[in-house]
Amino acid sequence: MPIVVRLLSLLVPLLLLVSGCSGGEPRRGHLVVGVTSDLRVGVDVLRLHVIRKINGAVVRDEELFSDGASPFQIPLEIGFSDLEDGDDVDVEIEAFGGTSLPLVVRTAGSTIRAGRTLLLRVDLAAACAGSMAPSCEAPQTCTGGVCGASYVNPAMLEDYNAGWSKGKADICKPNDGPPTLFVGKGQADYLPTSDYELAQIEAGPQGGHHIWIALRMKNLRQSGSITTLTGHVDELDLDINPFTVIFTFDPDEGGFCKLYGLRFQIDGGTDIEQLLGKTLLVKASVKDKDGDVGTAERWVKLSSDIL
Repeated sequence: MPIVVRLLSLLVPLLLLVSGCSGGEPRRGHLVVGVTSDLRVGVDVLRLHVIRKINGAVVRDEELFSDGASPFQIPLEIGFSDLEDGDDVDVEIEAFGGTSLPLVVRTAGSTIRAGRTLLLRVDLAAACAGSMAPSCEAPQTCTGGVCGASYVNPAMLEDYNAGWSKGKADICKPNDGPPTLFVGKGQADYLPTSDYELAQIEAGPQGGHHIWIALRMKNLRQSGSITTLTGHVDELDLDINPFTVIFTFDPDEGGFCKLYGLRFQIDGGTDIEQLLGKTLLVKASVKDKDGDVGTAERWVKLSSDIL
């Protein structure tokens, strides 16, 4: 018995030492906002007003100038360092030219992930400047000339690397060929289709009627790409109003990426009864920030009933 007690007395301190030395999984992380623009610093953009927030609270509010002792340059990095896992971070950037009104206002945000340094890409696009730019209501923001979500799920972000601004290929763009795009269907996933398959018409929550479209692509950027759907009904010589969004694609098998749950409204100013049973040509295009474009089309047979 004394031997057992002696062994236990030695074992307990050893266990305490091991548990004290094991730090476990990392609990803190970092995020870098990488700012790019097709606007010219010192010509189009003379000043930036940058606000950083953590969990909704302003932690830094600063003015950056294109001249003086420390002029800013684009690409620009805005950092959030050593934060707790799950902390929400947001940035608001106002770009000013020669007037007191901002030329471009861009918001973006994501969530810290422990043990990682994430890269959140933000563009100050010329297409978001001037009278022709869309007016986006929060939580949306103008990106690439259209309104898109300002928040990006951290699962969709890439890890930061020092050469991020040099156009490094992402998971959807391995650059092993030209852009490829396929039109399918699906509200909760991408499902492949063939021409003239039935497309069920559904009543939307705000009175319109739609069909569900899904896309599968390769060699186009995962985030920030502009997705546009258009349609034409031959029997009525009718063009369907365009549908444009900026959504992040999900990785798929074989190096492809997919986007599903696109609610493509087909009636617009047309009585839905006229469209029942008609044939619709759906055209899709995806244009990424590098200027690469993928296009595809699919004929569908509209249902004779409405869900």
